[in-house]
Amino acid sequence: MAENIRPVIKKSITPAADGPGHRWLLRGYLLLLFWAPLPLGSNRPWAWGLMESWVFLLLTVWLIQRWLRQPLQDPLQDAAVRPFRLVMLLWLLALLYPLWQTIPWPTSLLTMLSPTTVSVRQLVGVSPQAGTISLDPHLTLVEWLKGISYLGIFWLTLVLPRTRQAVRQVTWVMLASGVTQVGISILSLDGSAATHDVHGSFVNRNHLAGFLELVLPVAIGLLRSNYQATGAASGWRDRFHHGLEMISGPPGVLFGVSVAMVITLFLTQSRGGNGSLLLAFLLVATLPRAKNTRHPHLSSRVRAGVLLLTLFFIVINSTGLGHLVGRYLDTDIQQEGRLAVLQTATGIIKDYPLFGSGSGTFVFVYPRYQPESLSQALFDHAHNDHLELITERGIIGYGLLVAALLHCWWIIARAYHSRRDSLASALLYASLVATLSLVIHGLTDFNFQIPANALYFMVMLAVGLQGVGLAPANRRVI
Repeated sequence: MAENIRPVIKKSITPAADGPGHRWLLRGYLLLLFWAPLPLGSNRPWAWGLMESWVFLLLTVWLIQRWLRQPLQDPLQDAAVRPFRLVMLLWLLALLYPLWQTIPWPTSLLTMLSPTTVSVRQLVGVSPQAGTISLDPHLTLVEWLKGISYLGIFWLTLVLPRTRQAVRQVTWVMLASGVTQVGISILSLDGSAATHDVHGSFVNRNHLAGFLELVLPVAIGLLRSNYQATGAASGWRDRFHHGLEMISGPPGVLFGVSVAMVITLFLTQSRGGNGSLLLAFLLVATLPRAKNTRHPHLSSRVRAGVLLLTLFFIVINSTGLGHLVGRYLDTDIQQEGRLAVLQTATGIIKDYPLFGSGSGTFVFVYPRYQPESLSQALFDHAHNDHLELITERGIIGYGLLVAALLHCWWIIARAYHSRRDSLASALLYASLVATLSLVIHGLTDFNFQIPANALYFMVMLAVGLQGVGLAPANRRVI
């Protein structure tokens, strides 16, 4: 299925078509990928403002360059985007939704759309002739700008890496960013502490775990597909030389990077992060794949299972895995503060069911519903991305996001079933595992509220679409 559309996407794109301007754009894009996680996950106004400006600048320069080459042509006709126009439309609708929440409506119409919003305005003494769905339009505009920058990075990931080499550069920069987080985590370790709790350059360990959930599958996918590309060796000499090549070459580097990030993920002691990634690996392993007629004796699932088991046993022998297991066993659901937040957040959904209270307004809406047992605590997020998105965007806004994501997953999973190209297989596998893991983790945390993690999530979705249409090549993945 997906094999039929891949020539349409990349066939007309040749390295010769990329001039110095395009190469500098790609370098700027790669530098942004490396930078975004460093300033506390870009979770400060100046940091996400810089991230947004960076994305918008890259988009502007790309559009100018394209219009100079092909004046007045619709950017959606770009060869890299054309097959995914419906995907782009769905994401555009979903990410423009907060802007709609800031449009003033007559009070009579606003009463029909969101009666609780009108009641709150009257309660605080504001009774204008017109009002917005959002209780705080300024905060909603801030979220809208973030969303547009996420859509911008999604677009740039589709149009800037035009060759297999450029796609590899994207994956290796992401891995370099992951290794950097490993290094920061190692430097921050306290050798005298009984337990380790690392968070890299992020404020919270769960957010570092979310970042590693997005990057680690890239290393696993590349390593896994490298075995698929090389096939099986016959004879002990071939096996010996093959093993030396794998250890001393890029596969050995990938294996070391994978081990380092797995250990760091365990050191975060994040229950949601570790459990979500493991569940995502298992779910993707159950997806059906077309039979590999080239190497029918090699089972990709068996290879992946052996690799994961190897990493697992390395981690058991080198980290405090018992502390993580203890955190699972010691969890008292009734005493978890975040459970009370989840229970009371459902009250917000009942009051703002269809259109929400406005993107970014949870921090101000929640205190009205906060139980007395948590009166001394400040919760700026619901510790559940899905619930928070529903409270802020309503069922309609959340439904738009789900529709866009499910359509992406459908395209990527269908290609994963049929594509045999090693690099394409790596991209598709990594995209599915990474994005599925963060969505699952979203049930217990708020990684999508961390700009760097939300940015990487959109990049991984676009990387999966790159794998759908990547031109084939009879060479290794690395």
